[in-house]
Amino acid sequence: MSKKHREFNDPGTGTSYSFNSKRIINKDGSFNVTKSGFGYSARNTYQVLIGMSWTKFLLSIILFLCIVNALFALCYLAIGVEQLGIKSISLIDDFLESYFFSFQTFTTVGYGTLSPMGKLMNIVASIESVAGWMCFAIVTGILYGRFSKPSAMLKYSEKAIVGPYKNGLNSLQFRVANMRQSNLMEMEATVILMHVKRDSSGKGILKRSFTPLTLERNNILFFPLNWTLVHLIDENSPFYNKSRKELEEMEIEILTLIRGFDDTFSNVVHSRHSYKLEEIHWGGKFKVPYETQENGEIILFYEKLDEYENIDLDHARN
Repeated sequence: MSKKHREFNDPGTGTSYSFNSKRIINKDGSFNVTKSGFGYSARNTYQVLIGMSWTKFLLSIILFLCIVNALFALCYLAIGVEQLGIKSISLIDDFLESYFFSFQTFTTVGYGTLSPMGKLMNIVASIESVAGWMCFAIVTGILYGRFSKPSAMLKYSEKAIVGPYKNGLNSLQFRVANMRQSNLMEMEATVILMHVKRDSSGKGILKRSFTPLTLERNNILFFPLNWTLVHLIDENSPFYNKSRKELEEMEIEILTLIRGFDDTFSNVVHSRHSYKLEEIHWGGKFKVPYETQENGEIILFYEKLDEYENIDLDHARN
């Protein structure tokens, strides 16, 4: 790399490794890091439940409720289903009846068809009803936390493109758009090129280097439409005079961090993304993804955010 390309040591992802590694930032914005030896701590349960996907969250809550009620059903079964007013038929039927009664007690529904008799049975039923209140209070709090958590949902173009820009130079471009109805403003973008350097000692140690990419505009005040981020490939760019083969050997990855103010939550939100070399299209120009209607209304088509037309780059080396 030319000395003109200002590099910095480490943005927080590590620099040295011995084998080929996966991309630093996954397509969903998560970091490609697995923590080992971290151990389990109940203090992290809230953060885990808040951060996991909705599918995993709902399945986890359903599984938890089923297991808790199954344990109470076993307690009722051990005490004796006769004390619930159930006429014993078989072990499976007795367990199912106890299980249904457990859910009714846990949720404080109380249909009235079954009721505990005897001190021990009433004690267990009382404990379960209190446990039900606490569990539903906790689940409600987590649900509120998931709905109220400030977060950005940005759509990135599937590919970054390299195309002609101005003064005979090319540019690297990619697009983002807000996927929510909330208004984002005071947007700022940081884009970094990660490339790999081989250790000259022959020990097989690989080192990541990071170079910030200068953008035509790294901030905008308002974000009602799409935002095309443009990096001019001039003599100060790490892409300058680099062939695709050279970039492939460098194992490049373009890291992006976009942040802005969400007026719905009155808070700053962040979004991360990355592009590998195979996700960069050489020779293209983005199409306009919005139209102005006769009544003056502007319509942004999210399905057109990825559309581009192919353009030959006479001076691009492949």
